[in-house]
Amino acid sequence: MSYEHIDVSRISGLTRELADDASACLRFIDDYIRGWEQRQARVAVAVDRPVIDDALAALLSLATSSAMIGADGLSTAAKSLYSESRQLGTVPARGADRLARIGIAVCDELRIATAGMRAVA
Repeated sequence: MSYEHIDVSRISGLTRELADDASACLRFIDDYIRGWEQRQARVAVAVDRPVIDDALAALLSLATSSAMIGADGLSTAAKSLYSESRQLGTVPARGADRLARIGIAVCDELRIATAGMRAVA
């Protein structure tokens, strides 16, 4: 199956990096999915506000963890929004909205992509 927002081969790669421990990989993905809403909320709260440190930290964390699971589009969007926000001194609403749309799609695709792994685990 092909996905628009994730590269499933990276999930296999992550499993290999975790000493071929599929359950550890699934825990990482589950933590990522559970943490998505909190990270996205930290960004959304900072829209058009002058204090953005927490949002910047959430964007960096999201960029790194998204790259690890093969969500390169979300990682790139988080990095771009981070740079733009630092430059503007606030988080632009359009960037936060775009990030939210991509993030929701990533989490949905991760649930589908890992269903087979869960059936075996």
